[in-house]
Amino acid sequence: MKIANRGQAPLLEVKGLKKHFDITKGWFAKKRVLLKAVDGVDFKVYRGETFGIVGESGCGKSTTGNLVLRLLEASEGEILFEGQDLRKLTSEQMREKRKDIQMIFQDPFSSLNPRMRVEDIIAEPLRSHKVLEGGQLRQRVLELMDTVGLSPSFAPRYPHEFSGGQRQRIGIARALALKPKLIVCDEAVSALDVSIQSQILNLLSRLQREFDLTYIFIGHGLPAVKHISDRIAVMYLGKIVEVAGKEQLFRQPKHPYTQGLLSSIPISDPSLRSQKGMPVLEGDIPSPTNPPAGCRFHTRCPYATERCIQEEPPLKEVEGEGRMVACHEPIGSEHSCSTSIS
Repeated sequence: MKIANRGQAPLLEVKGLKKHFDITKGWFAKKRVLLKAVDGVDFKVYRGETFGIVGESGCGKSTTGNLVLRLLEASEGEILFEGQDLRKLTSEQMREKRKDIQMIFQDPFSSLNPRMRVEDIIAEPLRSHKVLEGGQLRQRVLELMDTVGLSPSFAPRYPHEFSGGQRQRIGIARALALKPKLIVCDEAVSALDVSIQSQILNLLSRLQREFDLTYIFIGHGLPAVKHISDRIAVMYLGKIVEVAGKEQLFRQPKHPYTQGLLSSIPISDPSLRSQKGMPVLEGDIPSPTNPPAGCRFHTRCPYATERCIQEEPPLKEVEGEGRMVACHEPIGSEHSCSTSIS
């Protein structure tokens, strides 16, 4: 695991990021409300690390990834990449900046143009940014295919001729084409079989070492996020509730929601299931159009107090080493899990 050098400037720093969607509710008495998909998110990503973002569906993690690349425009906040606020760039400036920031999408089939050959899909960003042409372009495409474990002989084929794992390798090759510094992996293995997931995760780890890449890895599968991440942020209802190194997070979660997520991981040995020592996550996520006052998790939290109902806890550092928790009374050893979850 790479430990973030907190003395160096972060490659990416997100401050107060918000995305509110104006939507209409009701059939007859139309009512306009705000859906607070991302509602004040702060985090830092350091060079060479993998920063995981995890949470239940609808927590805002994929929206956060889209905001970082400005595929969606934020309502508020700053997105500082190498100290430059991406939100202040013009469309043309942002297009140029995307050489440094790329994305790997969740569905490897829908993210690939079915009418384009593989060689053209991978070459598209190189052509678009006028980086290479002619024989050099084709040579670069073949090198990228070999790098991600695809035979160069597959270059003339179309996406429908490949398996899900192979299509994701095509997406990875396309993301690598411009030699980016940061890649956002948005649920990059969620649509794949478990056996293929491990292959793609190992490929991403190898590419990170070879090309000095930095990842934001977004997912809801905790084992996959743990496998590849150095630090992990846990999101709930548009907010980050905990940030920690992966070993810290899985060994001793400090936020009740993190505890609940960890308790949901299946354990094959029945004798160990009762030893987790963590409450099961119950209830449904409240609507992001009408989030609870105070701590947003208090409606599902087994430890909630009157203060939690009335006062929203800030995300603050505890125990040093960048460990951050948004909880009035972070969980101590008396509530921590008694069995390490692998």
